[in-house]
Amino acid sequence: MKHSKVISSAILASLLAAPSIASAQDNESAVEKFYVGPRIGLYGTDSERLGLDGTQVVSFAGGLDSIFGGVEVGFNFTPEWGYRAYYDYLNGDTQQSGSVDGRIFGFDVLYNFNQNIYAGVGLNQTKLGEINNRFVRVSAGYKDFVADNLAFTVEGAVQQNDGNLTEFMVLTTLRYYFGFSESTASTYESAAPAEPAPAPTPVVVADTDGDGVRDDRDQCADTPMGHKVDSSGCTLYAEREITRELLVIFPLNSSWIPADQKADIADTAEFMKEHPQLNVTIEGHTDSSGEEKYNQWLSERRAKAVSDSLVNNFGIAASRVTTIGYGESRPKVANDSAENRAMNRRIEAKLSVTERVPVQD
Repeated sequence: MKHSKVISSAILASLLAAPSIASAQDNESAVEKFYVGPRIGLYGTDSERLGLDGTQVVSFAGGLDSIFGGVEVGFNFTPEWGYRAYYDYLNGDTQQSGSVDGRIFGFDVLYNFNQNIYAGVGLNQTKLGEINNRFVRVSAGYKDFVADNLAFTVEGAVQQNDGNLTEFMVLTTLRYYFGFSESTASTYESAAPAEPAPAPTPVVVADTDGDGVRDDRDQCADTPMGHKVDSSGCTLYAEREITRELLVIFPLNSSWIPADQKADIADTAEFMKEHPQLNVTIEGHTDSSGEEKYNQWLSERRAKAVSDSLVNNFGIAASRVTTIGYGESRPKVANDSAENRAMNRRIEAKLSVTERVPVQD
């Protein structure tokens, strides 16, 4: 009981303090509104609740076994905070034959999380079957305005008393809002009409580099013509993969590089100088002529010959070049003709790099 009195005192103090809080607020706040409306719902009694029907003790099954209807009156003293009082007539079915009447009278302090969702806590006196109980009630609801001053709500609540009775209810209400705000319309009506302000002179800001972004917003002056730019006037870039392949064909039974094959090696060296982050692996191959062990050795010699040319003739660092020989195990084409076997006497290498390039208009 002592716990219930503490909660009751705190809630009643909040209710008494609300008007003073409202009056202390700035007069420029939103319109203050009262509301009133009918309510109806289902009441779930505790299975341990007892009542009196005349002189007969009655009990309840628990669950949503009762109906109620009533009226509520409320006041929002800020957009978030408000309170309400309500009175409900209650009719509950007993486990014996028939039903008993009752009533609920209570107060809630409400908090609006937004225009639709709200929650409340309060005290009520519930009488059912001639037995009174005081409860602490917690509730939560959803509110939707169906017209400017008319709102429909759906709400659920649970309440507890010192006797360990726990009961719950679901209800719906139809609230009509009315309120007031201090109008200054008469002040505006009596004031002389003000002269219209002259239209401001438009300020023209130059776009010196012609990229479509004004100079006062352009963070990249002198953008090249034809480049697409972002909102700051800077060139937009896209990633592009650049690939280079090296193929050198060797004479039969030889690791000597023919003169007409050296130009491709020179181009590969130039590509590696332009992209110093790249390394290369030279892969050596043979046709199927000769013994397998000999072909393995020859493929390694061919790969080493091209590696030495890159390093010694074109200045590529040795650490950037590796070699491997595959012998006859990886023919490019079938070894079924002289022409095909010639194509298999080779080295191969592939280099690729991703670089950023300007996006063109």
